[in-house]
Amino acid sequence: INILATLVAGKLFVSLVVVQLLMGMIIPLGLIAAIKMFKTPDELRKLVYFVSALLVQVGIFSTRWNVVIGGQLFSKSFSGLTAYKMTFFGLEGLLVSIAILILPLVILYIL
Repeated sequence: INILATLVAGKLFVSLVVVQLLMGMIIPLGLIAAIKMFKTPDELRKLVYFVSALLVQVGIFSTRWNVVIGGQLFSKSFSGLTAYKMTFFGLEGLLVSIAILILPLVILYIL
């Protein structure tokens, strides 16, 4: 339990609390609730739905990040935390991740 508290309060705080919970759940829910409560033009409503969908996708990506990277940071022998440094290039790098994230949008634009 102490290791999990250390992970949540330290290394995974931004990706768990800020990105997953705040950006991926609370902000989209608040935006959609505000659109439903107040009368808004159709263009603004569509824009808010689009932004909310993107934020939910970011939250889903963050959830998967927390499961995979959090599992790698947590030592199975309870000997402490391990280190993880993401590279920019390479098969598991940030550049490939961004390309995979943008690829469905490009395919939808072409179709």
